[in-house]
Order: sequence, then structure tokens, then C-alpha cells
Amino acid sequence: MKTSAHFEVSEKLNTYMDALADQGYFNGAVLVAQENQIILSKGFGMANFEHDVHNTSTTKFRLGALTKSFTSVAIIQLQDQGLLDANDPITLYIPNYPNGNIITIHHLLTNSSGIPDYPTFPHFWKKTMKLYSTIEQTIESFKDKPLQFTPGEGYNYTSSSFLLLSYIIEKVSGMSYQKYITDHLLSPLNMRNTGIEDGRTLLKHFASGYSICKGIIPTEYVDMSLHAGAGGMYSTVEDLYLWDRALSKDGILTQQQWERLFGEDTSPFGSYGWVVTEQFINNKSRKRVWHNGTMNGFYAEFNRYVDEDITIIVLSNVNLTPVDVICERLAKIVMGEEVLPPNPFSRISIAPNELRKYAGIYNTGEEATSIDSTRVTELREALDKLSSIDNPKFAVGLFYETFYQYGIDTTKTAVVTYEEDTLYLFIQKNWGAWFKYEIVPLSKEDNSLICTTLHIKEQIEFRIEPNGRLRLIHLDPHGHRTEALNLIPI
Repeated sequence: MKTSAHFEVSEKLNTYMDALADQGYFNGAVLVAQENQIILSKGFGMANFEHDVHNTSTTKFRLGALTKSFTSVAIIQLQDQGLLDANDPITLYIPNYPNGNIITIHHLLTNSSGIPDYPTFPHFWKKTMKLYSTIEQTIESFKDKPLQFTPGEGYNYTSSSFLLLSYIIEKVSGMSYQKYITDHLLSPLNMRNTGIEDGRTLLKHFASGYSICKGIIPTEYVDMSLHAGAGGMYSTVEDLYLWDRALSKDGILTQQQWERLFGEDTSPFGSYGWVVTEQFINNKSRKRVWHNGTMNGFYAEFNRYVDEDITIIVLSNVNLTPVDVICERLAKIVMGEEVLPPNPFSRISIAPNELRKYAGIYNTGEEATSIDSTRVTELREALDKLSSIDNPKFAVGLFYETFYQYGIDTTKTAVVTYEEDTLYLFIQKNWGAWFKYEIVPLSKEDNSLICTTLHIKEQIEFRIEPNGRLRLIHLDPHGHRTEALNLIPI
């Protein structure tokens, strides 16, 4: 039963999330619970923009790497049954696997195997992810790649190890990964809206995934057969809360298993499907058990503050959404720290000939002196043509090629384009992917223009230096401040 304190916190949570959603900064579903009491469970925005279908607390979202926690518990179950041991070398279950005699199941579970991450391979985004692949075929794609380090002597985040764990689960249990997880975890926990996606089964109340390029666009297609126990699951915030309760101290894990998973801090790459660390909230260090997950068009984060018994789950079907920032701010609200919702903003009008002066390539490095002045006009014309391309996904690839041709470091570059009387920021965000989103002018003085952005809450200032050069000051949702000088006006 909700207490008066829960009602007060619930009202603050709703106010904050409603403000984000009303201003277009959140699209998805959120659940917040404290001490076995759900104090917010709600959907926001659209599950499908094309058909005006709204998100709810029972809308299904892709989970990406949140799948790994289910795979890990399946391995623990099979160990309890005496069918495997986490210290076993994987060659016992996958004969002839390269270095399988020195790679253990424990290495796979703790991101310490040294096996490279298959989604980072060349051509994955252009070709591989669009094609059907069995677990065995996906394993073939990485098994002969050299190890990044000796197993057990380092850490790297890799989904490849969880493909191997999926295969081991199938071989040991005699079931498909999908059937094992359904029969031994989802059905016993009554997680009726959770499953493993194969891309060939109709899923009702399933959100579509989106990205941002100028506006909201459909995400790139991915064949979900590729990901299995590394990232192939879908769920709802309400079902994931059932999973959270199952992983509590009074849930499906023994005390010894719970301590192995959540007792000590992990590497930044996580262990057994979770990252265990500390987060400072309201003047106190809090033990935080968490993981995030991405899958084309989706971004999820699951936070568990185990000492306070607070759970925060945020699922979004727009992949630019900073779900980690939202999770942290919701946690601060629950733990009594003041968090102000974003204020509504009003756009000011600026004449087109004035607005377009802010377009250009802005760079944090020293490349401004490296481009021959005779090529500036040529580069400007090339970028102007790219800005007019209707297909934003195609344009992104051409931007890369153009930057490379002119020796511009994309990791230190932001592009401001002027298109149809509107400014857009074109910049690398999550995992190096490029996004283009609208810049909204808010106030102007003689030497500065203050702006915000659509779809992701950021602050931008254009400042005119004494020498007449433009400086871009960018503040992202995490509070990271970047300053860049205009390299080439476009």
C-alpha cells in the first residue's frame, strides 16, 4: 500500500517525466519502485509514430544487452543441476574452439575472455546485421579472430561471449535458447510479455524503433536471429520488475549466488549481466547494480539500488534518448534530492540570412590550419550538396567520406547545417554514431546566440570571438561541455 510519502514522490516523478515527454525529450516507458511498492509505471509518447499508437506500461521494447542477465542466470541454474561448472573450459562444450582450453565459462560471464565483440566487425552495420544467422553461424564469424588479451588477464565488453553461452545452454539443456529461457525463467516468473525475438513471429503491443536525423526516422533493420542470449530479448517495464523481484535477496538466487553477482564492484564492463558500482546521490554513496542495453532504435537502462530497495527501469524506442541521465534523475527524486523538470522554451525568430551565418564545421582540434585555402570552396560546395540529400542515412556515409578526403578528424568535429531556414547540429553521439537534430534559437545578443535542441535536451551557444571567428559551446545531457571553433563556414 502506498504511503503518503510514496504519493508525494510519485507526484514528483510524474511531473518530471510528463515535462520531458511534453517537450519531446522522452518516448518510452518508465517504472520506479521502492520497498516492494510501484510508485510510477507509465508509458510516454508513441510506440508507433506512423499509426499514432501510444506507449503504455505494457508496451514491449527490445532490451539489447539487458538480455545478458537472463543468460547468466540460466548458466547458474544449469550449474546447480550439475550439468556444467563455471570454471570449466569451454572446449568441454564447444570442441575445437580456438583457445577453448584456456577460456572458461566464468571468463565468458565476466567479459574477461579476450574474445572480440562481433558487432564491431567491419561490414556489420552495412550488411551482416541485416542477414539471418543461426547461433552457430554467428560464432563462426568471430571464433578465429585473435584474442585481445590472455583470458582472465583483462576486460573488454563483448557480446560474442554471450553467443557462446547461448550455444552452451542449448547443448547442455537439449533445448533451444528460446525454449530454455521461456520454460525455466519466464513462465515460472509469470513474465508473459517477455520473450526472445526471432524477427519472424508477430508480436502484439510491440514498439517500433526510431532514430533521429533532422526529425524522427525509422531505425535501420536488424535481423534479431543474430543476437540470442547477447541481446535478443524484449520485455515491458512491468515484466522487468518481476525479474527485479526474482533477483532480490529473497528471490530465485541462493545467498551465495546473490553475493557472487551483486556482492562486490565489477569492472566497468560488468559481470554475469550486471555492473556493480557506487553512485553518489543526495550526499551519500549508494550501491548501484545496473546495466543498459541498445538495439537498433531502442535504448534501455535497469538500475537497482539494493541497499535502499529502489528499482528504476527506463525503456525508450528512440535511440538518442539519454536513458542513463533520466534514470539517475529519477533516483535522485526518490532519494530526496531536488530535481527540477525542464522548463518550456520559446523560439525566437531570426532572419534567414543571419541564421545561416552559424552553419559550418566546428572543430575541437587544430585542423583549422591544415586545409589548404584553395580547397575551402571545394569542401564547402561538397558539404552543401550533402546537406540537401533527402536520404539522411546515405548522407551520413558521404559525410564520413568527405571528412576523410579533406583530413578532418570526425572524433573532434561537429557540423552545423542550414537547411530550409533551420539550423541542425550534426554530431557523433552514442558509440560514435552520427545524429542530426534541430537547433532552436532562444535568445540573441550582439556577440552570442543561445539555443536549445529538439529530441535531446542540450544547450548550445554560438559566440563571436574578438577576431570575428565563431565559437560553438555545447553542453550535453551529462553536463559535458565542449568548445569548438568554426573551421569552415558552410
